[in-house]
Amino acid sequence: MSQTIKKASGEPRKIKEAPKEDKTKRYTYPEYSHDMCVKLAAISAAAYRTKKAFVHQLRALNMPYYEYELIENDNAQAYVVWGEEDKTIIIAWRGTEPGEYKDVLADLKFRKVSGHEGNVHRGFKGYVDKVYEDVYQLVKKITRDHWYNIYVTGHSLGGASALICTNRLEDIEKFHVKACYTFGSPRPGGWKYANSFKTNVYRVRNNNDLVTKVPPSFFGYKHIGKLCYLDRKGKMHTGQVKWWTLFSNWFLGQFHRIGDGLRDHSIGEYYQILKKIK
Repeated sequence: MSQTIKKASGEPRKIKEAPKEDKTKRYTYPEYSHDMCVKLAAISAAAYRTKKAFVHQLRALNMPYYEYELIENDNAQAYVVWGEEDKTIIIAWRGTEPGEYKDVLADLKFRKVSGHEGNVHRGFKGYVDKVYEDVYQLVKKITRDHWYNIYVTGHSLGGASALICTNRLEDIEKFHVKACYTFGSPRPGGWKYANSFKTNVYRVRNNNDLVTKVPPSFFGYKHIGKLCYLDRKGKMHTGQVKWWTLFSNWFLGQFHRIGDGLRDHSIGEYYQILKKIK
């Protein structure tokens, strides 16, 4: 197991002592934020890269004074990014790397096991379990019982991991999980599990992304959160999307390019499409 911590700016910065948390402050769960969605898509894409490349992405996102730590164990990886000034923590889970056989194996272990609140995918849970305790301890160390807005995100396997992480963190009294944004996430668990979430979840799906269709619903799996569907023209549809919209985009996508469903799964494509939406 290894951990790496740096400041994105590469320079020390004095931070004023944080004021004590107002214990009477109520939790507020925001509606979908497109700016936040684009930012988290960029960070989810950066989670696949080396630590040096990751810090460049933070600077490109105008986050030079954020700190970050890579937590990894075996094939499981998650970046924790935080800013003292705006009291924000972002937890980004890395998704499936096709060349990493343990990632693929985790995807294939689709038998459900007992999770935090209901049954979850065995492979996804096992992936999260490898680093979750270290993620939790770091978040606890950063917050020091102060009020931080926590966002959890990830792409593909990372999206399913983000959901499992969110479900665990949201029940810890001193943590405020503001929202969870997933990109190309598979179904992570059963119906009881899906209905147990308290945090707002925004499930972004790029047109015919094949990974969003597994594991099959007839095995008792269910998606979590509000659907944010990107059609083949890059237009976003939120909430309940009409079946004709889904079918027509799927049908026309078959003639658009070979392997449309696999190409639609690229986190780079998610990010580029989301950036263009006004």
